[in-house]
Amino acid sequence: VVGAGPSGLSVLRAFRAAGEAEALCDLVCYEKQDDWGGLWNYTWRTGLDRYGEPVHCSMYRYLWSNGPKEALEFADYTFEEHFGKPIGRLQFP
Repeated sequence: VVGAGPSGLSVLRAFRAAGEAEALCDLVCYEKQDDWGGLWNYTWRTGLDRYGEPVHCSMYRYLWSNGPKEALEFADYTFEEHFGKPIGRLQFP
């Protein structure tokens, strides 16, 4: 899987849930950034990273999502489960 953003993580999760990944192949994910999250990975850094690659960040500090949180979470793993409390409006990071 190329990229550990929302789509890549969903693909990894789907393979794991299907239980077929280990039987078919070695499942590997390649991510260019230092952390997973893709477009949702916030960083204040700009310019070039330590490898001379451009730093890409589609987010900005205190970004608010105007979509329903149910459209951003997995049906069987909610934000409430992850954060341990219900959340109202989503604020990233």
